[in-house]
Amino acid sequence: MRQQQERQGWVRRVGAWLLGAAEVEPRSLAAALGLGEEDPGLLRLRRAAPVRYARVERLHRAAQRSFEQRTRAAVCRELEHAVRTALRETAEAAEAEAAARATEAGGAGSGAAAPRTDVLRVEADAAARSLAADAALAGARGLNTGLSVGVLFSPVALVLALAAAETLPPLFGSALGCPERLTLAQALICFSGGALGAVLSVVVRLRDAPSTRPTGTGALAEASADSSTQPSTQSSAQPSAQSSAEPTAADAADAAADVPGDPVQLARLMRQEGWYRVVVGWFLAVSLFVLITGGILALLTPPAVPDGACGAGPLSAADHQALIKGFFFWGGVGFLAGLNERWAYGLLRRGGPGADAATR
Repeated sequence: MRQQQERQGWVRRVGAWLLGAAEVEPRSLAAALGLGEEDPGLLRLRRAAPVRYARVERLHRAAQRSFEQRTRAAVCRELEHAVRTALRETAEAAEAEAAARATEAGGAGSGAAAPRTDVLRVEADAAARSLAADAALAGARGLNTGLSVGVLFSPVALVLALAAAETLPPLFGSALGCPERLTLAQALICFSGGALGAVLSVVVRLRDAPSTRPTGTGALAEASADSSTQPSTQSSAQPSAQSSAEPTAADAADAAADVPGDPVQLARLMRQEGWYRVVVGWFLAVSLFVLITGGILALLTPPAVPDGACGAGPLSAADHQALIKGFFFWGGVGFLAGLNERWAYGLLRRGGPGADAATR
Protein backbone atom coordinates (compact mmCIF):
# COMPACT_ATOMS: atom_id res chain seq x y z
CA MET A 1 0.00 0.00 0.00
CA ARG A 2 2.78 2.41 0.89
CA GLN A 3 4.67 1.67 -2.30
CA GLN A 4 1.53 2.22 -4.31
CA GLN A 5 0.95 5.58 -2.63
CA GLU A 6 4.54 6.61 -3.27
CA ARG A 7 4.20 5.60 -6.90
CA GLN A 8 0.98 7.58 -7.25
CA GLY A 9 2.62 10.57 -5.60
CA TRP A 10 5.54 10.35 -8.00
CA VAL A 11 3.14 10.21 -10.96
CA ARG A 12 1.27 13.25 -9.65
CA ARG A 13 4.53 15.20 -9.24
CA VAL A 14 5.62 14.34 -12.77
CA GLY A 15 2.19 15.26 -14.10
CA ALA A 16 2.28 18.58 -12.24
CA TRP A 17 5.77 19.30 -13.58
CA LEU A 18 4.68 18.66 -17.17
CA LEU A 19 1.03 19.75 -17.16
CA GLY A 20 0.89 22.23 -14.29
CA ALA A 21 -0.60 22.14 -10.83
CA ALA A 22 -4.04 20.62 -10.38
CA GLU A 23 -7.00 22.94 -10.64
CA VAL A 24 -8.53 24.17 -7.40
CA GLU A 25 -11.83 25.78 -6.56
CA PRO A 26 -11.12 29.52 -6.83
CA ARG A 27 -11.66 31.53 -3.67
CA SER A 28 -12.25 35.23 -3.35
CA LEU A 29 -9.77 37.31 -1.43
CA ALA A 30 -12.31 37.97 1.32
CA ALA A 31 -12.99 34.24 1.69
CA ALA A 32 -9.26 33.49 1.85
CA LEU A 33 -8.97 36.03 4.68
CA GLY A 34 -11.95 34.53 6.49
CA LEU A 35 -13.98 37.72 6.11
CA GLY A 36 -17.25 38.58 4.48
CA GLU A 37 -17.56 40.76 1.42
CA GLU A 38 -19.33 43.43 3.51
CA ASP A 39 -16.78 43.38 6.32
CA PRO A 40 -16.30 46.94 7.65
CA GLY A 41 -12.54 46.67 7.41
CA LEU A 42 -12.65 45.58 3.78
CA LEU A 43 -15.11 48.35 2.93
CA ARG A 44 -12.81 50.86 4.59
CA LEU A 45 -9.83 49.54 2.65
CA ARG A 46 -11.76 49.64 -0.63
CA ARG A 47 -12.62 53.29 0.01
CA ALA A 48 -9.05 54.14 0.97
CA ALA A 49 -7.37 52.47 -2.02
CA PRO A 50 -9.95 51.19 -4.54
CA VAL A 51 -7.56 50.76 -7.47
CA ARG A 52 -4.82 49.06 -5.48
CA TYR A 53 -7.25 46.71 -3.77
CA ALA A 54 -8.88 45.82 -7.09
CA ARG A 55 -5.44 45.01 -8.52
CA VAL A 56 -4.63 42.78 -5.55
CA GLU A 57 -7.92 40.95 -6.06
CA ARG A 58 -7.11 40.33 -9.74
CA LEU A 59 -3.63 39.10 -8.90
CA HIS A 60 -5.03 36.84 -6.18
CA ARG A 61 -7.43 35.26 -8.67
CA ALA A 62 -4.64 34.87 -11.22
CA ALA A 63 -2.32 33.32 -8.60
CA GLN A 64 -4.81 30.50 -8.04
CA ARG A 65 -4.29 29.51 -11.69
CA SER A 66 -0.48 29.47 -11.46
CA PHE A 67 1.40 26.76 -13.29
CA GLU A 68 3.54 25.76 -10.30
CA GLN A 69 2.03 24.90 -6.95
CA ARG A 70 4.75 26.69 -4.99
CA THR A 71 4.15 29.91 -6.95
CA ARG A 72 0.44 29.61 -6.30
CA ALA A 73 0.90 29.16 -2.57
CA ALA A 74 3.61 31.82 -2.18
CA VAL A 75 1.84 34.56 -4.13
CA CYS A 76 -1.52 33.97 -2.45
CA ARG A 77 0.13 33.93 0.97
CA GLU A 78 2.01 37.19 0.38
CA LEU A 79 -1.02 38.99 -1.03
CA GLU A 80 -3.22 37.88 1.85
CA HIS A 81 -0.57 39.01 4.32
CA ALA A 82 -0.37 42.39 2.59
CA VAL A 83 -4.14 42.86 2.80
CA ARG A 84 -4.14 41.94 6.48
CA THR A 85 -1.41 44.51 7.07
CA ALA A 86 -3.29 47.15 5.11
CA LEU A 87 -6.49 46.38 7.04
CA ARG A 88 -4.71 46.83 10.33
CA GLU A 89 -2.99 50.05 9.31
CA THR A 90 -6.09 51.64 7.80
CA ALA A 91 -8.03 50.72 10.94
CA GLU A 92 -5.36 52.39 13.09
CA ALA A 93 -5.41 55.44 10.86
CA ALA A 94 -9.21 55.63 11.06
CA GLU A 95 -9.09 55.39 14.84
CA ALA A 96 -6.46 58.10 15.01
CA GLU A 97 -8.53 60.35 12.77
CA ALA A 98 -11.66 59.75 14.83
CA ALA A 99 -9.76 60.55 18.03
CA ALA A 100 -8.39 63.71 16.49
CA ARG A 101 -11.85 64.87 15.48
CA ALA A 102 -13.21 64.04 18.93
CA THR A 103 -10.57 66.15 20.62
CA GLU A 104 -10.87 68.86 17.97
CA ALA A 105 -7.17 68.56 17.23
CA GLY A 106 -7.55 69.97 13.75
CA GLY A 107 -7.63 66.66 11.88
CA ALA A 108 -4.17 65.44 12.83
CA GLY A 109 -4.88 61.99 11.44
CA SER A 110 -6.31 63.16 8.10
CA GLY A 111 -4.74 61.67 4.98
CA ALA A 112 -3.05 58.87 6.90
CA ALA A 113 -5.00 56.06 5.26
CA ALA A 114 -3.75 56.51 1.69
CA PRO A 115 0.03 56.26 2.28
CA ARG A 116 -0.47 53.32 4.62
CA THR A 117 -1.75 51.23 1.70
CA ASP A 118 1.64 51.30 -0.02
CA VAL A 119 2.11 47.72 1.18
CA LEU A 120 -0.54 46.70 -1.35
CA ARG A 121 1.38 48.28 -4.21
CA VAL A 122 4.69 46.74 -3.15
CA GLU A 123 3.31 43.23 -2.77
CA ALA A 124 1.22 43.55 -5.93
CA ASP A 125 4.33 44.46 -7.92
CA ALA A 126 6.15 41.44 -6.50
CA ALA A 127 3.15 39.20 -7.24
CA ALA A 128 2.94 40.48 -10.82
CA ARG A 129 6.61 39.65 -11.36
CA SER A 130 6.16 36.18 -9.90
CA LEU A 131 3.12 35.47 -12.05
CA ALA A 132 4.89 36.73 -15.18
CA ALA A 133 7.82 34.44 -14.44
CA ASP A 134 5.41 31.56 -13.82
CA ALA A 135 3.69 32.16 -17.17
CA ALA A 136 7.06 32.29 -18.95
CA LEU A 137 8.04 29.04 -17.27
CA ALA A 138 4.75 27.43 -18.33
CA GLY A 139 5.24 28.46 -21.94
CA ALA A 140 8.87 27.32 -22.06
CA ARG A 141 8.13 24.00 -20.38
CA GLY A 142 5.17 23.36 -22.67
CA LEU A 143 7.23 24.12 -25.77
CA ASN A 144 10.12 21.95 -24.61
CA THR A 145 7.70 19.12 -23.86
CA GLY A 146 6.15 19.33 -27.32
CA LEU A 147 9.53 19.39 -29.03
CA SER A 148 10.82 16.51 -26.93
CA VAL A 149 7.77 14.38 -27.64
CA GLY A 150 8.17 15.07 -31.35
CA VAL A 151 11.85 14.12 -31.34
CA LEU A 152 11.22 10.99 -29.28
CA PHE A 153 8.37 9.96 -31.54
CA SER A 154 10.58 10.24 -34.63
CA PRO A 155 12.32 6.88 -34.06
CA VAL A 156 8.92 5.31 -33.46
CA ALA A 157 7.69 6.71 -36.77
CA LEU A 158 10.80 5.35 -38.48
CA VAL A 159 10.22 1.86 -37.09
CA LEU A 160 6.57 2.00 -38.15
CA ALA A 161 7.60 3.08 -41.65
CA LEU A 162 10.09 0.22 -41.93
CA ALA A 163 7.48 -2.26 -40.68
CA ALA A 164 4.96 -0.96 -43.21
CA ALA A 165 7.54 -1.25 -45.98
CA GLU A 166 8.11 -4.88 -45.09
CA THR A 167 4.44 -5.76 -44.57
CA LEU A 168 2.44 -3.94 -47.24
CA PRO A 169 4.23 -4.95 -50.51
CA PRO A 170 3.71 -8.70 -49.99
CA LEU A 171 -0.01 -8.04 -49.66
CA PHE A 172 0.00 -6.88 -53.29
CA GLY A 173 2.23 -9.67 -54.54
CA SER A 174 5.47 -7.68 -54.64
CA ALA A 175 8.53 -7.14 -52.51
CA LEU A 176 11.09 -4.42 -51.93
CA GLY A 177 14.34 -4.89 -53.77
CA CYS A 178 17.74 -3.53 -52.83
CA PRO A 179 17.31 -0.16 -54.66
CA GLU A 180 13.94 0.43 -53.03
CA ARG A 181 15.32 -0.38 -49.60
CA LEU A 182 18.19 2.01 -50.15
CA THR A 183 15.83 4.78 -51.24
CA LEU A 184 13.61 4.17 -48.23
CA ALA A 185 16.61 4.36 -45.91
CA GLN A 186 17.62 7.70 -47.44
CA ALA A 187 14.07 9.02 -47.06
CA LEU A 188 13.95 8.05 -43.41
CA ILE A 189 17.31 9.69 -42.76
CA CYS A 190 16.00 12.87 -44.39
CA PHE A 191 12.86 12.55 -42.24
CA SER A 192 14.93 12.41 -39.04
CA GLY A 193 17.01 15.39 -40.11
CA GLY A 194 13.83 17.42 -40.55
CA ALA A 195 12.79 16.78 -36.94
CA LEU A 196 16.19 17.82 -35.58
CA GLY A 197 16.28 20.91 -37.77
CA ALA A 198 12.84 21.98 -36.59
CA VAL A 199 13.90 21.74 -32.94
CA LEU A 200 17.04 23.79 -33.56
CA SER A 201 15.01 26.36 -35.51
CA VAL A 202 12.70 26.92 -32.55
CA VAL A 203 15.61 27.19 -30.11
CA VAL A 204 17.42 29.75 -32.26
CA ARG A 205 14.29 31.83 -32.81
CA LEU A 206 13.47 31.88 -29.12
CA ARG A 207 16.97 33.05 -28.34
CA ASP A 208 16.77 35.88 -30.89
CA ALA A 209 13.18 36.87 -30.08
CA PRO A 210 12.91 40.34 -28.52
CA SER A 211 11.33 40.51 -25.10
CA THR A 212 8.16 42.54 -24.93
CA ARG A 213 5.98 43.56 -22.05
CA PRO A 214 2.34 44.16 -22.87
CA THR A 215 0.48 46.90 -21.11
CA GLY A 216 -2.84 46.24 -19.46
CA THR A 217 -4.85 49.33 -20.31
CA GLY A 218 -8.00 47.29 -19.90
CA ALA A 219 -7.11 46.66 -16.28
CA LEU A 220 -6.93 50.41 -15.66
CA ALA A 221 -10.36 50.95 -17.14
CA GLU A 222 -11.76 48.05 -15.12
CA ALA A 223 -10.24 49.36 -11.92
CA SER A 224 -11.52 52.87 -12.57
CA ALA A 225 -15.00 51.49 -13.20
CA ASP A 226 -14.85 49.49 -9.97
CA SER A 227 -13.79 52.53 -7.99
CA SER A 228 -16.54 54.67 -9.51
CA THR A 229 -19.22 52.18 -8.45
CA GLN A 230 -18.13 51.97 -4.80
CA PRO A 231 -20.85 53.24 -2.46
CA SER A 232 -20.00 56.54 -0.84
CA THR A 233 -20.79 56.65 2.87
CA GLN A 234 -18.64 59.67 3.70
CA SER A 235 -20.09 63.02 4.65
CA SER A 236 -18.99 66.44 3.53
CA ALA A 237 -17.12 66.85 6.84
CA GLN A 238 -14.53 64.29 5.65
CA PRO A 239 -12.81 65.90 2.64
CA SER A 240 -9.53 64.18 3.36
CA ALA A 241 -11.09 60.70 3.25
CA GLN A 242 -12.82 61.53 -0.02
CA SER A 243 -9.63 62.72 -1.63
CA SER A 244 -7.81 59.58 -0.53
CA ALA A 245 -10.36 57.44 -2.37
CA GLU A 246 -9.47 59.09 -5.69
CA PRO A 247 -6.89 57.16 -7.75
CA THR A 248 -3.48 58.77 -7.73
CA ALA A 249 -0.86 58.59 -10.48
CA ALA A 250 0.86 55.71 -8.67
CA ASP A 251 -2.44 53.84 -8.40
CA ALA A 252 -3.08 54.31 -12.12
CA ALA A 253 0.35 52.89 -12.90
CA ASP A 254 -0.39 49.94 -10.64
CA ALA A 255 -3.68 49.22 -12.38
CA ALA A 256 -2.02 49.39 -15.80
CA ALA A 257 0.17 46.40 -14.95
CA ASP A 258 -0.88 43.39 -16.96
CA VAL A 259 -2.06 40.22 -15.27
CA PRO A 260 -0.98 37.15 -17.27
CA GLY A 261 -3.54 34.74 -18.63
CA ASP A 262 -4.02 31.13 -17.68
CA PRO A 263 -0.50 29.61 -17.69
CA VAL A 264 -1.82 26.05 -17.84
CA GLN A 265 -3.64 26.87 -21.06
CA LEU A 266 -0.50 28.59 -22.33
CA ALA A 267 1.56 25.46 -21.63
CA ARG A 268 -1.00 23.34 -23.49
CA LEU A 269 -0.86 25.64 -26.52
CA MET A 270 2.93 25.67 -26.51
CA ARG A 271 3.03 21.87 -26.36
CA GLN A 272 0.88 21.79 -29.46
CA GLU A 273 3.12 24.39 -31.09
CA GLY A 274 6.25 22.38 -30.34
CA TRP A 275 4.72 19.21 -31.77
CA TYR A 276 3.49 21.16 -34.79
CA ARG A 277 6.99 22.49 -35.49
CA VAL A 278 8.40 18.96 -35.55
CA VAL A 279 5.63 17.79 -37.89
CA VAL A 280 6.36 20.73 -40.21
CA GLY A 281 10.01 19.69 -40.24
CA TRP A 282 8.99 16.14 -41.19
CA PHE A 283 6.82 17.21 -44.09
CA LEU A 284 9.30 19.73 -45.45
CA ALA A 285 12.15 17.22 -45.32
CA VAL A 286 10.13 14.49 -47.02
CA SER A 287 8.82 16.95 -49.60
CA LEU A 288 12.32 18.02 -50.55
CA PHE A 289 13.40 14.38 -50.72
CA VAL A 290 10.56 13.55 -53.11
CA LEU A 291 11.19 16.58 -55.31
CA ILE A 292 14.95 16.06 -55.49
CA THR A 293 14.76 12.31 -56.04
CA GLY A 294 12.05 12.72 -58.67
CA GLY A 295 14.15 15.22 -60.60
CA ILE A 296 11.63 18.05 -60.20
CA LEU A 297 14.00 20.09 -58.05
CA ALA A 298 17.27 20.26 -59.99
CA LEU A 299 19.00 22.76 -57.73
CA LEU A 300 20.54 20.00 -55.60
CA THR A 301 22.05 16.84 -57.05
CA PRO A 302 22.24 13.85 -54.70
CA PRO A 303 25.39 11.73 -54.69
CA ALA A 304 25.30 8.81 -57.08
CA VAL A 305 24.58 5.39 -55.63
CA PRO A 306 27.61 3.12 -56.08
CA ASP A 307 27.19 0.34 -58.61
CA GLY A 308 28.16 -2.30 -56.11
CA ALA A 309 25.58 -1.25 -53.50
CA CYS A 310 23.12 -3.89 -54.62
CA GLY A 311 25.60 -6.38 -56.01
CA ALA A 312 26.20 -9.86 -54.78
CA GLY A 313 29.79 -9.21 -53.75
CA PRO A 314 31.08 -7.23 -50.82
CA LEU A 315 31.27 -3.43 -51.05
CA SER A 316 34.57 -1.78 -51.67
CA ALA A 317 35.94 1.04 -49.56
CA ALA A 318 34.88 3.56 -52.21
CA ASP A 319 31.35 2.16 -52.22
CA HIS A 320 31.11 2.49 -48.46
CA GLN A 321 32.26 6.10 -48.65
CA ALA A 322 29.71 6.83 -51.38
CA LEU A 323 26.88 5.35 -49.31
CA ILE A 324 27.93 7.29 -46.22
CA LYS A 325 28.14 10.48 -48.27
CA GLY A 326 24.63 9.90 -49.59
CA PHE A 327 23.25 9.34 -46.11
CA PHE A 328 24.86 12.52 -44.82
CA PHE A 329 23.58 14.41 -47.85
CA TRP A 330 19.97 13.45 -47.21
CA GLY A 331 20.34 14.03 -43.49
CA GLY A 332 21.67 17.52 -44.23
CA VAL A 333 18.83 18.27 -46.65
CA GLY A 334 16.26 17.25 -44.05
CA PHE A 335 18.04 19.21 -41.34
CA LEU A 336 18.10 22.41 -43.41
CA ALA A 337 14.47 21.95 -44.39
CA GLY A 338 13.41 21.68 -40.76
CA LEU A 339 15.83 24.38 -39.62
CA ASN A 340 14.25 27.13 -41.66
CA GLU A 341 11.01 26.66 -43.53
CA ARG A 342 11.59 29.93 -45.37
CA TRP A 343 14.78 28.42 -46.81
CA ALA A 344 12.83 25.39 -47.95
CA TYR A 345 10.05 27.45 -49.52
CA GLY A 346 12.58 29.66 -51.29
CA LEU A 347 14.41 26.58 -52.52
CA LEU A 348 11.21 25.13 -53.91
CA ARG A 349 10.44 28.39 -55.72
CA ARG A 350 13.94 28.61 -57.18
CA GLY A 351 14.23 24.97 -58.19
CA GLY A 352 10.73 24.33 -59.46
CA PRO A 353 9.97 23.40 -63.04
CA GLY A 354 8.91 26.96 -63.90
CA ALA A 355 11.98 28.62 -62.42
CA ASP A 356 14.38 30.60 -64.49
CA ALA A 357 17.52 28.70 -65.42
CA ALA A 358 19.66 31.64 -64.27
CA THR A 359 18.41 31.23 -60.71
CA ARG A 360 19.36 27.57 -60.46
